[in-house]
Amino acid sequence: MDVSFMAFSRLAFGHWEGQPLYALADLGIPQRLAQARSCADLAAELGCPAEALERLLDCAVAQKLLVCEAGRYGNSELSARFLTEDSSESLLSWIRIMDRWKRPWAQLAEAVRQGAAVDNQAKWLGEDPQFMRDFILGMHQFAARSGPQFAEALKDLPVRRLIDVGGGAGTYSIALCAARPEARAEILDLAPVVDITRETARAAGLAERVTARVADYRHDEFGADADALLFSNVLHQESAGVCRSMLARALRALRAGGTLLVQGYFLSEDRRAPQFTTLHNLSALALWDGGRSWTVGDMQALIAAAGFERQAVLRQESSGFCLLSAAKL
Repeated sequence: MDVSFMAFSRLAFGHWEGQPLYALADLGIPQRLAQARSCADLAAELGCPAEALERLLDCAVAQKLLVCEAGRYGNSELSARFLTEDSSESLLSWIRIMDRWKRPWAQLAEAVRQGAAVDNQAKWLGEDPQFMRDFILGMHQFAARSGPQFAEALKDLPVRRLIDVGGGAGTYSIALCAARPEARAEILDLAPVVDITRETARAAGLAERVTARVADYRHDEFGADADALLFSNVLHQESAGVCRSMLARALRALRAGGTLLVQGYFLSEDRRAPQFTTLHNLSALALWDGGRSWTVGDMQALIAAAGFERQAVLRQESSGFCLLSAAKL
């Protein structure tokens, strides 16, 4: 078989592979398979035709999401870990967001024609409570695995007070405070978000040191006299003008000698790698008005123009995920 043909056709069929995963999550099948069950039993509970359900279950077995023995289906290790509500490693909220985001992705050609988002996700954050909750908890589920590395990257910085702008569930603030007993963090986010932030802080046993305050980062001030201020995975959602405003307000919020931290996925300087971040760049186009992925050089130029100095790259991964720092002198 022609290897080039196989690779090319895989791109054309690639969008098929995630659909069974989304359907399993939407139907709540892994949650219902804590104990192995027959397709007929599961179909009766779901109220769907058994033959149609069997097709989905058999595909999920082929993808190693489920197992089947003696006509009874059960969770594989993958589904038990990532697709059940009671698992400490659950990614269900994140999967639901990826399912929702596949719809604007399917209109990518139209986003390119318009040069703008086809379904600006920012509006749904204020209008759809379930989307808001899935978005905040989903990003927390996905990002929590890199929290310890974030805390480790800051080990040489004196951070007793962190302002986490647009920090959502407080993933990185929680990681920092868990690693450093002297640290405190304040997350700034929209009103419906801060309730979720407080939930996750309580669950981590850090409610007294990880707090939340209502603020709209597009125009509100961030505070004053902070040791460090973090923008994690928020600047790619905004236009260059909004980013400049946010960086200017970050400068005002830091004490002299304080540290700006900017974390996210960054493109190579020619903007053609890493592959994941080129896809992330298209996602920003389809999903967020004015959104884009930046190169490290572009972001550092914005940071310097805002008045920061002594820039550094504290962490960099092959995926393009980077943690940048700069100082207010």
